[in-house]
Amino acid sequence: MGSLEEIHMPQNGINYSGVMALASAIRHNPELRVLNLNDNTFTKKGSLPMAQALRHLRNIQVINFGDCLVRSEGAVALAAVLREGLPILKELNLSFGEITEAAALVVAQAVADKADMEKLDLNGNCLGEEGCEALREAMENMNKGDVLESLSDDEGDEGDEDDSGNDDDDDDDEDDVSDDCSEENEEGSEIAKENGITTNGNSPVSPNSPAEITSFLSCPSAERLLQLGQLRTHLQQEVDASEPQKAADVILKIGSLYSEDPETKAAVLDTIDAMLKKLLSGSTLQSYCFLSTLLVMMGLLKGEGKTKKALLVPGQLLCLEHAVQQEYFPKHDASLLHIFLSRNGGVLKSCGSARERLSSALERRCQD
Repeated sequence: MGSLEEIHMPQNGINYSGVMALASAIRHNPELRVLNLNDNTFTKKGSLPMAQALRHLRNIQVINFGDCLVRSEGAVALAAVLREGLPILKELNLSFGEITEAAALVVAQAVADKADMEKLDLNGNCLGEEGCEALREAMENMNKGDVLESLSDDEGDEGDEDDSGNDDDDDDDEDDVSDDCSEENEEGSEIAKENGITTNGNSPVSPNSPAEITSFLSCPSAERLLQLGQLRTHLQQEVDASEPQKAADVILKIGSLYSEDPETKAAVLDTIDAMLKKLLSGSTLQSYCFLSTLLVMMGLLKGEGKTKKALLVPGQLLCLEHAVQQEYFPKHDASLLHIFLSRNGGVLKSCGSARERLSSALERRCQD
């Protein structure tokens, strides 16, 4: 139609595939002012296409995604859209969405510059007592304390393991009407592609990769990285922001090869710089999707589906320490990392001083 101004579809039992279909239609209705999908079931698979669709709505004033299982990854994606658009938004309801403290703080930061914002509802999520207080303090510091709705029904902190770990069974409750939640149907896949979002896993290498690149990524080592020589430039082609899981996997593989040997260190950091510069050069939503996937693989953010946590070593954190100090690394992306590291950094205790170095670099970058 293209001329809709209000959509009210609460409690319709819409699951992620239906949300994806709605997202495809909503993006063609730029005059939309009110979007109420309360008490349906988004999960990550629906939240990402919906966030992408919201980028096209310059006149939206009320968004009600309460009780929609937006969860933390979805909340981060919506925060990215808040940062770069939705200029006259007045109300945002993300209540009862299984959102954790760190993700809620990212949302709070995203509304800082919204002059028309009147109501932010994050009640009934998983913040915990300390998280609720941190959220209130953050809103007060931005002179938006009166915007935040009551947090009286907060469901409490999920705990370190549940808050930052992965659960392969998370998809089991994505909807009640599909027996095959682990795979998108053909229609859903096409909708995801239309919206520029990849929601399932990808092959580890591109089909047209040089044989040396394919071989290296299947079994990476510092020696083999150096042997690639000029072919290292092809590694940049192996990452794309539309394939965040694949991109994060490659970044962590390269970062694990970091050492203080000058030649190896230079090769690793040059490769990481080239890849991250490409990944973070697109929209805020694309970079947030990549970074949230990276956070899931690092164990700093609870993810959905089959994304596995990586075996972390200090070198990966030292690569990030270097990266966040570079001009190509946006300040708001550094802020995202800083929030999750400061709230869930205990899971990186095995990385010792590298964790502290990354934390210090992020803090400095956020204060620039």
